[in-house]
Formats: sequence, C-alpha cells, structure tokens
Amino acid sequence: MIESTRGIVLTNTRYAETSVISQVYTEKLGLQSYIVNGARSRKSRGKGIFMQPLALLDLEVYHSEKKSVHRIKDFRANPPLTQIPFEPVRRSLAFFIAEVLSKALRLEDKRDDALFDFLHQSICVLDNELPGLQNFHLFMLFRLTRPLGFYPHFTSNEGLKYFDLRTGMFCHTEPAYPDYLNTFETAILLQLQNTGIEQLDTIKMNSAQRNGLIQKILLYFHWHISGFSKIKSFEVLKEIFR
Repeated sequence: MIESTRGIVLTNTRYAETSVISQVYTEKLGLQSYIVNGARSRKSRGKGIFMQPLALLDLEVYHSEKKSVHRIKDFRANPPLTQIPFEPVRRSLAFFIAEVLSKALRLEDKRDDALFDFLHQSICVLDNELPGLQNFHLFMLFRLTRPLGFYPHFTSNEGLKYFDLRTGMFCHTEPAYPDYLNTFETAILLQLQNTGIEQLDTIKMNSAQRNGLIQKILLYFHWHISGFSKIKSFEVLKEIFR
C-alpha cells in the first residue's frame, strides 16, 4: 500500500555499500524504518538528505504492516532546512534531539498528531534565529515528557523545593537517594512550565548548571522509559556549551 505522510529523519544505520536504513518519525505511521538506496553515494540525487538529523520531508512510501523495514517511492524536503545542516551548534543540537527521540519513541506507539506538530514547529524554529539557543535542548526534553507520559506533577507544588526524578513528584525534603533536582534546578523546572520556545533567553544559568540539569533530566527519562540508554551526543553538546 502506498501512503503519503510527512516525516522527520532521526537516525541512520549503514546498509550495504552505499545505502542506509533510515529511522523516520512519520505523521501518519509513527516511527518507521526505510531502506534508502544510494544515500551515501556521490550520485545520491538528493538522497543525502536522509543523512541530515531532523530533516523535514514529504514522503510517499510503500507500507506493509507485515514488514519492519519499508521502501520509499518518492520524497522532497518541506521545508528545506537552511541552517541546521550547516551550522555546527544547530547541527549538534539536532543530533542530540534526534538521538533522544530514536530512543524514546516506540514502534508500537499510536499516531500522535500533537507530538508530530510540536516537533515539526520546533525544528523550524531551530532552523531560524532563536534567542537562548543554548537552552533549546533543555526546553525540548522538558516538553517531550508530556506526550511520552511522565510530565512532572505541577499541582499544589507551592513551597516544595525538590523534584524526585524517580516518582516525578515535588517534595519538601531531599529524597534518601541522589536522583533528584536540587532547589536551583527545581526552580528552573518550574520556570520551564511557563516558558515558550521564543523566551529561552529568559532562563539564566551557567554552562555547568545547564549541563548538570540536562544530565539529570536524561536520568529522569531513564527512570520512566524502559530501555532508555545513554545519549552519546550529549558529550558533544557539553563541550560546545562549556
């Protein structure tokens, strides 16, 4: 069956000499894998776009519920990204977000139009001028917790100083284990609740504080997503935003 859908490129695995199996989060079909023949060839005829993290595509694909890997009939960039593929900081952020999504999303997840639209719009913003670019990955991790099912419980949190990463609850005292946000980190989490993507420059912290908070939020993902493994691209971002 031929399906038409929008898609977001996440990760790639080498396949044969010049091809890849590309993991794509699609609007209609959820997370899917596609063989892209010749994507690593010098004569790829535009297929190199599947090597770009978070590339936004219109796709026509051959889809079968009986198969785990599918083929692409046609594709085009929509819109073509003009900064993410070429600007090192944005490209590194894209690799990070794509890796997080590839490990957080599941093949069995149902279609989620709100999640797809949020990702699509956020990627378009990242590809343009964005105040507070250094906080983009923090914002994305926080916002992803809602569709993934473990958004922090913000009700009745007045006077609560700590956030427990294991339970997803705010608390008055430090938990008996190290998996929690301290008072400063908890205050940033509360600020993120009311911060839009165009207001990221209002979040004030130094690089060590930011990296420490992101490390803990990744631990939060680990506690609430089965099999969520280490995000290797985070090491690159820590160096970029030192």
